[in-house]
Amino acid sequence: MLGQKIRSGSIICLMTFCASGLSVLPAAPAAAPPNAAWFPEAPSPPEPAGKTILASSVEELFQAAKQVQPGGTILVADGHYSLPRLLAITTNNVTLRGQSGKRHQVILDGGAIRHGELIGITGAAGVTIADLTVQNVKWNGIKINSDRGADKVTIHNCVLHNVWQRGVKAPAMPEQQSDHGPRHCRIQFCLFYNDRAKQFSDDETDTAESYNGNYIGGIDAKNTTEWTISDNVFIGIQGRTREGRGCIYISENGRGCVIERNIFIDCDIAIALGNPSLGYSPLQAIDCVARNNFVTQCPETGILACYTRNCQILNNTVVEPKSRMRRLIWVQKSNEGLRVENNLLIGAPPQIARESSIVRSGNIVGDSLTETKMGRGQSFLSPAAVAQAIEFSSKLEADRKQAAADRLKPGVQRPEVLAAMRQVHAGFNGQSGYVAQFGDSITHSMAFWTPMGWDEPQRYLTHEDGLPNRPEKMRWRDYVKGTRDKGPEHANDSGWRVGQVLKAMDGVLEKQKPEAAIIMVGTNDISSGRVPEGYRAGLEEIVSKCLASHCVPILNTLPPRRGHDQAVDDANKIIREIAREKQIPLADFHAACLRVRSGNSWDGTIISDDGVHPSGGESNNYSEENLKQCGYALRNWINFLVYRQLYFRIFAAEP
Repeated sequence: MLGQKIRSGSIICLMTFCASGLSVLPAAPAAAPPNAAWFPEAPSPPEPAGKTILASSVEELFQAAKQVQPGGTILVADGHYSLPRLLAITTNNVTLRGQSGKRHQVILDGGAIRHGELIGITGAAGVTIADLTVQNVKWNGIKINSDRGADKVTIHNCVLHNVWQRGVKAPAMPEQQSDHGPRHCRIQFCLFYNDRAKQFSDDETDTAESYNGNYIGGIDAKNTTEWTISDNVFIGIQGRTREGRGCIYISENGRGCVIERNIFIDCDIAIALGNPSLGYSPLQAIDCVARNNFVTQCPETGILACYTRNCQILNNTVVEPKSRMRRLIWVQKSNEGLRVENNLLIGAPPQIARESSIVRSGNIVGDSLTETKMGRGQSFLSPAAVAQAIEFSSKLEADRKQAAADRLKPGVQRPEVLAAMRQVHAGFNGQSGYVAQFGDSITHSMAFWTPMGWDEPQRYLTHEDGLPNRPEKMRWRDYVKGTRDKGPEHANDSGWRVGQVLKAMDGVLEKQKPEAAIIMVGTNDISSGRVPEGYRAGLEEIVSKCLASHCVPILNTLPPRRGHDQAVDDANKIIREIAREKQIPLADFHAACLRVRSGNSWDGTIISDDGVHPSGGESNNYSEENLKQCGYALRNWINFLVYRQLYFRIFAAEP
């Protein structure tokens, strides 16, 4: 068995990757999954044995999977690989691993995949998958097709990120073969995490009529024999209504499985030994042990035992002092020979729905961590690390709540931005209500901003935020000017880049003397797949010219572009940094696109079939449904929300 280390370092914020197209993209070196000093760290696997094949493109990766010989290794170079279909491994004793050993630098992305699964192991034994990330998958990240001969699989030091049914799945065997399931599999030192709770849009099979958006978990393994699931971390595995499935779920006659030293934070259910909804097997888990695990903020259930025999729940730490369900350890139905011993529970004591012949001893139950003496029942984390874990999970929950609140208030600017723009506007002596439009074809289109000159957007304002819906004694179209000013003389045109905007904008600032300017430029600059030298300096100069003219700039992030995810992300990083450094308003169009269309579902919906431009349609219809269909409506709405706040807080505010 590979040993265990403890990683040193500080907590790193959650990051999200997106990808489309078929080529490999360079991985962003600063991007990393969540981390903390007390996460288990994986030792390096053995050096590759047998023939080694290096893959550095999507095409090479699929070719390697076909050509690799038994005992061989596929090394995947660092990069971001957008897979168009299932990657199948069908050869015995094959290893698929990241070349560098840094799991967050080799990213296999399923956002554009035609299937619901990313990696499938079929008819092969002894396969190892190590040191890489699997992300953005509709159903199963890694599928161990045990019903088709997969056996003795090891998944080591991998990241399973934004997988919307199961990170790892081993399906049930046919009833007549139920005693011949996958043997001796290991899942160890992996990180399973999602950025948010599951939504209906993530999985069309999980509907209000089926599982209500809650068919999601981490590891779902059926008919298992002597598996080891150890030293993994699970964060944010949540159903739509916080009624998801287990992060580790053993069922259908699972036997001899060891679940130990895993960490569960902010999930719905941590460990489930068995299923209350019996399948064909009268026993769900036999001779299994869950020991030395740490659980916090898993409100549905911490550890479940149901229809088990001779199983053990030992030396686990479950911290749920405010649990609404009070199911830190929950024993349901029949559980002959179950041992529940030496567990530390901060919150409710074990719930035993039916006794059977259950041994309970040495469990420590307290109301708070600080007031409870930690003894034999503590997990493998030290008392100091447990306290750090609680702080980590509390911060994570606070960040998520803030992010959710921010999603309900798109366009809201920070107080320091408003204060800075008041100073800019204090020297304004131009054309009140004139909004300049600086950019390329996405701005030049008549679908953008022109509805503000003939329609009333406030009819779609449904949430009270303390601001009036429209100007006093007038309509928005009575105040806003220049909505139809399109073309080079207005500093916007098809194909333009930052340099062309710079050359044309002086005339607009001098002639129109705008009160505000909406700025989006960069989609053409990144056509080569990277951000060109000089882009940041050019964009900063555009902003500086506006500020010098006492014109309030409104920066827009670029929308997603097919096959250019890394370049879009890099450009938007620059845009956001400039907005933050110069304390100017930001209309985060890119974030809005991903909010209404997660993964790559923006492609062909809010982004048109060319993969570049927002889609047209009812560009003045700002209903939730239409914002998911019409990209120009979404951009208009996001900019209107920003402009509305600027109007009431700055332009029309009392001096």
